[in-house]
Amino acid sequence: MKNSIRLAFAYLKYYKKQTLALFLGIVLSASLLTGIGSLLDSGRTASQENAREKYGDWHYSLRCDYPWYSDFQEHTKGKGYEVEKAGVLTVRKIIEEPFEIKLCYADAGYMTLMGRRLEAGHYPRENNEAAADTYTLKNLQIEAELGARFELDGEEFILSGIISDMPESEGMQVFVNEGLDYGTNGKFLYLKFDESRRVYRQMVNFANTFQTDKTSIYMNDKVARYAGGEAKAALWETVKSGISMEGTGFPYIWAVLNMYWNLTEKAVLAALGLFGIFIIYSLFQVSVIKRMSQYSIMQVTGLGEGATFGILAAELGMIFLAGYPAGCLLGNGVAALLYQKAGKIFVQPEDFIVHSGAAKEQAAQMMNMPDPGAFHFSRSVAAGGAAFLFLVLLFLAWILVRKMRKMTARELLAKDSGKKKNRKIYSTKTQSLTGVLTRKFMFARKGAFAGVLISLSAGSLIFLGTAYVTENTRINNELKFKADDGLGSDMQVLEDSDVLSDVMPEDTAARLRDIKGIKSAYAVRYMPGEISLPDGMLKWTSYYPEIAGEEGFDPDPVLMEKYNGIAIQTGEDDYKLKVNIYGYDDGMLEEMNEYLLEGSIDPEKMRKENTVILKTLMGGQGTYEGISLSSGDSIQLKTPVNTEVSQEVLKFLAEENQYREKNFKISALASRPLAKVDTYIGDDGTNRVDIIMTNEQMKENFGVEGYQTMSIRLEEGADAEHVSAKIQKVTSGIRKCIVKDYTQQIETQNLFLARKMLFFYGVALILLVISLLHIMNSMQYLVTARKHEFGIMRAMGITDAGFRKMLVKEGLRYGIYSSLVMAAAYLVLQKFLYYFIIHVYLYLHPKASLPAFPILLMAAVNIGICIAAVLISGQAVLKEQIIEEIRE
Repeated sequence: MKNSIRLAFAYLKYYKKQTLALFLGIVLSASLLTGIGSLLDSGRTASQENAREKYGDWHYSLRCDYPWYSDFQEHTKGKGYEVEKAGVLTVRKIIEEPFEIKLCYADAGYMTLMGRRLEAGHYPRENNEAAADTYTLKNLQIEAELGARFELDGEEFILSGIISDMPESEGMQVFVNEGLDYGTNGKFLYLKFDESRRVYRQMVNFANTFQTDKTSIYMNDKVARYAGGEAKAALWETVKSGISMEGTGFPYIWAVLNMYWNLTEKAVLAALGLFGIFIIYSLFQVSVIKRMSQYSIMQVTGLGEGATFGILAAELGMIFLAGYPAGCLLGNGVAALLYQKAGKIFVQPEDFIVHSGAAKEQAAQMMNMPDPGAFHFSRSVAAGGAAFLFLVLLFLAWILVRKMRKMTARELLAKDSGKKKNRKIYSTKTQSLTGVLTRKFMFARKGAFAGVLISLSAGSLIFLGTAYVTENTRINNELKFKADDGLGSDMQVLEDSDVLSDVMPEDTAARLRDIKGIKSAYAVRYMPGEISLPDGMLKWTSYYPEIAGEEGFDPDPVLMEKYNGIAIQTGEDDYKLKVNIYGYDDGMLEEMNEYLLEGSIDPEKMRKENTVILKTLMGGQGTYEGISLSSGDSIQLKTPVNTEVSQEVLKFLAEENQYREKNFKISALASRPLAKVDTYIGDDGTNRVDIIMTNEQMKENFGVEGYQTMSIRLEEGADAEHVSAKIQKVTSGIRKCIVKDYTQQIETQNLFLARKMLFFYGVALILLVISLLHIMNSMQYLVTARKHEFGIMRAMGITDAGFRKMLVKEGLRYGIYSSLVMAAAYLVLQKFLYYFIIHVYLYLHPKASLPAFPILLMAAVNIGICIAAVLISGQAVLKEQIIEEIRE
């Protein structure tokens, strides 16, 4: 073994260029793998901490005004569970006007879990005192000054304290004194379990211990998912369901397993590891091929395969022991610097928390640009990567030994395959033999030639694939940015009401448009409706719990009570769906073209022909086949007779004289709405069917005159805080009208997307640089391996210029052939990526292919690098003595 190590060390010292190339290959591969692994790990940790900050540091909540609660207070740690923190919120009363507001008392544990801090004043001590956050105070139009008096539900309160902003989804809260009691209390317990174990199992053990109903326990999924808050899906059951269930398949399997095993990150790291292995193998193979004759001599003198394997493994091991730690240091050093400067791009962004009327400084603090926190070195990735690479390097050494086994000693000495030589004479028919020699050199070993082409095209292929995904990620982010996040406008004025008569009058909209600093204000009219889908037109019946018939998939009780659910079955294959009907201004309709699935959107034509846009359902695989309706088809739309009807009419079960029915032709299908109203049947952009038309059609067809929401865009350089105050003044007398300011969030999100795209292209560039190192090494070997032949040619009289010309031809041909291989492989890769980003990651309207320019650019880079590499290597050949080259 010692002799193998000594011989391996001698080889490393003698072949310095190959050793250096292999060392750099390992360093760069390790740095990329461990650096990106640490960045992803740091981002995941930061995402968890940001989720705590935004949604509260708790996992589950449940009603606790039951006898078991006193027992729990004495047993916060039990068999199979440990509660780290607990808090209780007592809801004293819920008032409906002017908004839905909870009057609450909260203990210190709840305030800690929710991150609610007292920013000014004191917590209520008397029954007529109250505390609230600035968001609630602004919407109630109460001055945020201690001692301010205000009235809620006919009762006067004094503002005793100002609380920090609430977590997402907690609604408006006003905190009152513990002694204030209206006799309608509801007590809720919030729990945070020990995160060193799966919290789902702890919750089950907790429920069993205190005999509570598990179905009544609410999970804070945004936080609990990082600590194993859900029941883990069984691998085999998931695969079996994906194979057997219609319409599921691979996207379903990947989506479910990705939720629990984080497959996306693992796939990225695996791809980087495999790319590194490919580069290392190619570099080391070149080094070994150069020494084939030496290994043959050692085999003739009695060196066995085991000893040969030991030498190769020792070479790789020594370089690995030096290169991998250096790569870890380099990769994590660069990653730490990058994370410090732009760590926010690695943190999963959540939906935005938007507060109305807040000052600019406060808004900047409330922005949802995620806090990256501290950089974390991922020990698991570093250790796992080291073990993986080391084992694979041993496997590579074994592969090379097997290759040698298939060659005889004579073949090893001659470094040829022993194939029959072609003795054809070309000089009698060809004046210049450089082209012939180039072809003969290239195609002498077709297997090696094919391997070189694949090696040369690999880096460019990865770069193009990364560029394709990056470009479609940018498009998807921008589309979802406007439609799903609601950030298509700088500000939004909306009715926070589920009463149809609560609208903004037309004259208010006109006054808003006249405010200085507003560039455009798109108004939206609204009406709930119902469409008939007979004869099996609704394909995805399992989409709606009301008609799915699946145990455990229960309808929303609030939707059932207020609207009789979303879907009802009227016959064997006949259904009716509740829909949102929107009226848009022309400018917003023009922007809907970005979300067009089929048909055309022309506001003037829509008014003239009274046609509508159908926003259809989006499935879990990014498809839109849930309803058998296309552009050109007609739908029957049922709506309340006017906006003054009672709430009961919105169930669509009242007398027929309370409704009107009308047929409309569909002019286009769309994937998303731009402006949404979610205070009625809800609308997250994917789970509801929407009917969209012009505002004029809404007025003519349904008599809707007022507006439910207005999307406002500001002029460049406008003072958002000043404009927001003006808007608040204009809308102050309108019932349940609130203003949301998105300006800071939009600016932040744009910066976030720009940095993320820059990072993606940076990774692609690093991969390209690594592949260029490999190309240079491969082309250099192709030249230096033929020194003997080149020496003979020089002795026969080929000039230096002729020699260089021959090398240029060879480099050009390798560049062209490798570019053709790259283009062909990219077509296959592109189809795979296109399927993945649509059906697995649910991208909106991705491009089917990249423009021709990036492909041509990479082909030009390939050709240029190949020519440069052979010329550089050829220059080294020209510097040597002819007699020395012939002796090679």
